[in-house]
Amino acid sequence: MRGFIRGAVVLLALSSAAVGCSGGEPGGRGGAPLTSAELADAVLSGKHSGYEASPQSEPLLEDVDVITASEPACQPVADLRSVTPKRAATGTAWAALQVGDTSAGASVVLTSYSEGEAKASMNELKAAVATCKGFTLSSRRGWSERNTLEALPPVGIGDESISFSVVSPQDPSKGQTMTIVRTGGSLAVYLTGTEGDPIPTALMKRQHEQLQKAG
Repeated sequence: MRGFIRGAVVLLALSSAAVGCSGGEPGGRGGAPLTSAELADAVLSGKHSGYEASPQSEPLLEDVDVITASEPACQPVADLRSVTPKRAATGTAWAALQVGDTSAGASVVLTSYSEGEAKASMNELKAAVATCKGFTLSSRRGWSERNTLEALPPVGIGDESISFSVVSPQDPSKGQTMTIVRTGGSLAVYLTGTEGDPIPTALMKRQHEQLQKAG
């Protein structure tokens, strides 16, 4: 599947680089969404549940990664990979999640919004996952691919969560499993390959706890 950078670790972005806050209900810290610096302090680092978490400073996506879904109802899923999502984050931070010395990896991306915006993003994703079983993604780069989506059970962590897999019929081995966990006005987005082991819920719980402390 295309639309990501840094080949060894498959990446996910719920939004592009940090920009101004959108309107909505108050978020963390008594009303203000967390900043990129605060998310960077909260993102996992070190060893957790068999993974090595390594905070990253490089951009998640290239400027040309503008992704469009063939069906408007599926755009919230496309926005996970696009630098021009409907809802831009106030802050972003991310970490690579590596298992041992293997080249297989995963990632966790933190983004912050007003709490109302974070809830709206989750509602839109849930509606998309319930509706979009097959759709085409197109990039400003010039590529296009057909995808199938399968809803997965929520992980039961945070204020709410959603999980699903996205697979391209042309190359099923490069499918991705995505889990999004909301903590107040912040979202933690986890990504791993569909053929790899799922990210442990204990790791997600630890990230949730760190976001609670930050907020």
